[in-house]
Amino acid sequence: MYDDVLIATDGSDIATDAATVGISIAQAFDATVHALSVVEDGRGDAAKRSEQREADADAVATEAVDAGCAAESVVQTGRPASEILSYVDEADADAIVVGTHGRTGLRQALLGSVALEVIRDARQPVLTVGRETVDRDSIRIDDVCLATDGSVGANAATEHALSLAEACDATIHALYAVDVSPKADAIRENFLEHGEQTTAAIEERAAGRGLETERTVTEGAAHEVILDYVDAEDVDVLVMGTESKSNLERLVLGSVSQRVVPAASVPVMTVRTPDTEQ
Repeated sequence: MYDDVLIATDGSDIATDAATVGISIAQAFDATVHALSVVEDGRGDAAKRSEQREADADAVATEAVDAGCAAESVVQTGRPASEILSYVDEADADAIVVGTHGRTGLRQALLGSVALEVIRDARQPVLTVGRETVDRDSIRIDDVCLATDGSVGANAATEHALSLAEACDATIHALYAVDVSPKADAIRENFLEHGEQTTAAIEERAAGRGLETERTVTEGAAHEVILDYVDAEDVDVLVMGTESKSNLERLVLGSVSQRVVPAASVPVMTVRTPDTEQ
């Protein structure tokens, strides 16, 4: 599924953690790593900044080669998000890996502007890695959680979750949250039934690939259910679809994704809904 993985880096600790996770995934898929660092316009000595960005990109490429991956380092000049989005298409990469707390400025508990723009606008799946979500001494993907509601966006994420689990020989956790008032019995029962059907369908697809599946249908606010489950079950990566709106509002992350991504204790892969692609 992934032949080329773009890893964006600014040399920060979180970008370094993101690179380690991205390289682990590239290794599982025997993919080529594209290590990209961006020299931002108008900040200090241009030559010095360019030299530092080259060193940052080279460090990621070297780590990838040491892990057995083909790799190349690239340095671009401009706005980080724009250059990431431009290069991922130029390189025909299949996935993007980015840290959420780099050097572009970030308010606590909010998604960084670069990561947000990349998730919002990229056609490719984006793996975001936040602060304290990676144990560098033990980079293994043994459990992949797929958060689903059976929608088009969630279904788009299913293939990516299954492929990742298959490549890493991981267990799939199919998680469905029923966010309906207990007082609305009829609607609630419909959603519970839909959850069972949706997770059963995922289990069947996983079994076809020889994967083990844990199915969970539970009630509560979707973002809280997802975050609690990820912590309780000690999963390694969370995969979820993103619902987006275009045109006048451009592309705005769906409310669940927007709450989960910056707060998750593990790396999160977001997959765009196909009908929002331009």
